[in-house]
Amino acid sequence: MTNALSKSVGIQIDTADLEELKHDGYNLCFAKKVNDTYNVVWQSASEYLADNTFSWQPLYELFGSNEFKGDVGVRVSTNKVPIGLGDEAVLDSAGVLGPASSGDSPTGITLLNRFGSIHPGLCASATDIDGNPSTNPIYVAQDAILQGSDVLTPVECVQVWFEQDIATSTMFSSARSNAVEIDLTGQDSAARLYSGGAWSTPPSLSVDAKAIVTIIAAFATAVTVHSLVSKIAAKLTGVYAGIAVDVTALGGNTVSIVYSEKPGLSGVPLELTRQLLAGPTTVDQLAKFVLEALAQLQAGYVSLTTVAA
Repeated sequence: MTNALSKSVGIQIDTADLEELKHDGYNLCFAKKVNDTYNVVWQSASEYLADNTFSWQPLYELFGSNEFKGDVGVRVSTNKVPIGLGDEAVLDSAGVLGPASSGDSPTGITLLNRFGSIHPGLCASATDIDGNPSTNPIYVAQDAILQGSDVLTPVECVQVWFEQDIATSTMFSSARSNAVEIDLTGQDSAARLYSGGAWSTPPSLSVDAKAIVTIIAAFATAVTVHSLVSKIAAKLTGVYAGIAVDVTALGGNTVSIVYSEKPGLSGVPLELTRQLLAGPTTVDQLAKFVLEALAQLQAGYVSLTTVAA
């Protein structure tokens, strides 16, 4: 059965390294471990920035290929079938994969081969650094199997590196230069920083959702909490993207509007937000967002009290 728990990695790149990598034509590459190896480029991205997120769920497709060859694209030779961990599928004597059914390996995906020489392979779903979903190959067995069975075991580890002239779905058989492995078997997300040509784990700088500004507003007419949240949240973009807003009804037509630093911020987004909060006009701007939202809702206010944390 498929466990739809989402995993994600955040890749932060120092600005000096970013400029050098882009100038020299390097792509940001991801691969996923299967059967304790990495051998297919899951995603190769050229439009990366200083802060990037790559995410996925354990959603797979099983296929067979006639060959494994390094430095060329995966050739899917059979049909593909959706399949989950713990499932199996039969490749019949005609070379057609049947639908998935429950198998004997709870953590693996089993190919029952009744065809002959074939290289088992897997595709996996992911959301790339631009937020676009896709399903691409993550593994092809280097050695063909004959009639019998083979278990493919995906592992929640990814390898990340920079490389020139390499495309998504390219097979490889040699170690990638200056790659970092990120193990997510015991967690749902992780971050890595690339700076000075080396990988490191950025320090955890996340903070509690501590109030930045609290505004108590009493309205002349009723205003729904949902409408007010939506109007204010739509303004928290760009430099204000690291700030969250929460609105609580206090009774009557009075509400509490609390701006907070988003929990879990780290790296570049956290530093940008902290620099913003150190500015002398930020509190005024956040209060202005409330006034603009009230104007959009055509709601007047009786009193408005702003308290900076």
